[in-house]
Amino acid sequence: MIFGSVSGEALRFVGVGAANSALYFLCAATLNSLLGLNTITASVIAYAFAAVFAYLGHKHLTFRNVGAAPFEACRFAAATFMGLVLSLIIPVLLYRFAPVVSFLSVLIVIPLCSFIMMKFFVFRT
Repeated sequence: MIFGSVSGEALRFVGVGAANSALYFLCAATLNSLLGLNTITASVIAYAFAAVFAYLGHKHLTFRNVGAAPFEACRFAAATFMGLVLSLIIPVLLYRFAPVVSFLSVLIVIPLCSFIMMKFFVFRT
C-alpha cells in the first residue's frame, strides 16, 4: 500500500513539475515578447510566479497536504534553493565529461532530491 501511495505522489509530482515548467516558459516568453522586459527580468519574475504555483501544486495536488504547517513555505524555499545549488555543483563535479552528461545528471538528480525533500521535509505527513 505504501508503494502505491508513493508512486501516485511521484506521478503527481511529475505532472505538477511539467505544468510548472510550461507556466514558467509561457510567463517568461510573454513578459519578454509582449511587455518588452529584458530576458533576465522576465525570467526572474516568471520563476517567482512559477515557484508559487509549484508550492501550491505540490501542497494540494502532489502530497494532498491540507494542513497549515508552521514554516512549510520556508522549508519549500530551502528545498528549492537546494535544487539550485545542486544544479550549480553537478556541472562543476562533472566538468571532465561532455556537457550533456552534467545536463542529464541535473535532470535526474534534482527531481529525485526534490521529491524526497518535498515528501519528508516540506510536506511531511
